[in-house]
Amino acid sequence: MKNYLILFLALAIFGCAKEKTPEEVFQAAKEKFYAAEQVSFKQVMLWENPSLGEVDTFFYQLRLQKHPNKYFEYNYIGTNKDSELSYLNDVLSSINHKDSTVTVQSEENKMVFINLASENMYLDFSAVNLFKKSLWIYKQDTAINGKNHLNFYWVQMDTVISEKKIYLENHMFINPANLTVNLVSRRLYHDGKRSQLIENVFEEYEFSEIKDSLSIHPPKGYLSKIDGQTDKESPKILAKGEIAPDFELKDLEGNTVKLSDFRGKKVLLDFSMINCGWCKIALEEFSKPDFEFATDMVPLYVNPVDPKEKMEKYVSRVTVPFPVLIDAKSVGEAYGVSGYPTFFLIDESGKIEEVEVGYSDELIMKLNKGS
Repeated sequence: MKNYLILFLALAIFGCAKEKTPEEVFQAAKEKFYAAEQVSFKQVMLWENPSLGEVDTFFYQLRLQKHPNKYFEYNYIGTNKDSELSYLNDVLSSINHKDSTVTVQSEENKMVFINLASENMYLDFSAVNLFKKSLWIYKQDTAINGKNHLNFYWVQMDTVISEKKIYLENHMFINPANLTVNLVSRRLYHDGKRSQLIENVFEEYEFSEIKDSLSIHPPKGYLSKIDGQTDKESPKILAKGEIAPDFELKDLEGNTVKLSDFRGKKVLLDFSMINCGWCKIALEEFSKPDFEFATDMVPLYVNPVDPKEKMEKYVSRVTVPFPVLIDAKSVGEAYGVSGYPTFFLIDESGKIEEVEVGYSDELIMKLNKGS
């Protein structure tokens, strides 16, 4: 009788324990990450490239340590196969193992410094960054590797651009048993159809109340340099009124294209790259049936980034309605291009008439003879 009474009391006590709501689990996981003085984890990123029908896989490792830097509240070191990025005591630097260099970012270009220190591939999908974002909403329970997880989502973008509905949704999957984020999924839709999926799997979490020594150790013989200083040697984007540097490039068919051959006509240089969503949207606009360039304008797609093999595969899947010029790294440098897309409109005499960095509805409309 005594044993039955003990069992009854135990069932009564534990049976009355209230199960945490999804919102309470979310808050507990958030507190676990922010309470730790030091957090580290490994990350596998699966990056869908719809334009090429491929999925790229990246392996990262990130160590974060609480520290009151000016632009991010952690010291950190992010590493992958070919490079490292660190922000330690307000010093932002990167190591490139391919060209054996160590680059220290100058704070003279403040906005570049802030963006790189607080928004990069190591931080964008990490829990310490995502927990700070807008309201996350519980969606449903799901199983990952046989373990229950709570799926929360956050709508990052829901808008219409050039009559195309852009919808970007993030999903974060939390294991309520150990309060860790094990999967982050970013899903981009164009007009209701999935355009891109980026999946991030996290493992080997370590939380610590003790701070280890956090420092970088470049291999012997690596060359150090300063990046982002506003001196005369720093490349600057060419401005309206300047003479457009002449160039000679090959198109995908092996034909030589020389800028000066088009004197007497206007030339549009569309500096683009494959992994650029806005570049692709611009191409879609140029390819619409009701879009028409003026008869005295020559549009050219200039790619300073991607190799010929990838561009050939790209144009087999994506319409580029004008000549594609490749191996254009030096041309991009000559024009000071550092982001994509970047457009240069060159007048009949070879002077730069207009410069547009980034996608612009206004520029597209201006270039459309039929609008």
